[in-house]
Amino acid sequence: MWSKLDYIHMNPVRAGIVEKASDYIYSSASNYVHDSGLVTIEKMDNPIVDVLKSWSFTKYSSY
Repeated sequence: MWSKLDYIHMNPVRAGIVEKASDYIYSSASNYVHDSGLVTIEKMDNPIVDVLKSWSFTKYSSY
């Protein structure tokens, strides 16, 4: 699942549209990094993929 989220979130960066994935207005990466975005997403605890740990999404703010 992480590889798919990475692929989707990093597409605008690879295309040269933005410098950081969280800067792309239509991406949910900003929800994970800044807790804000165009669409509100609900993050929930998952024993396999823990999206509630904010350190998991630092890669989106650093790329």
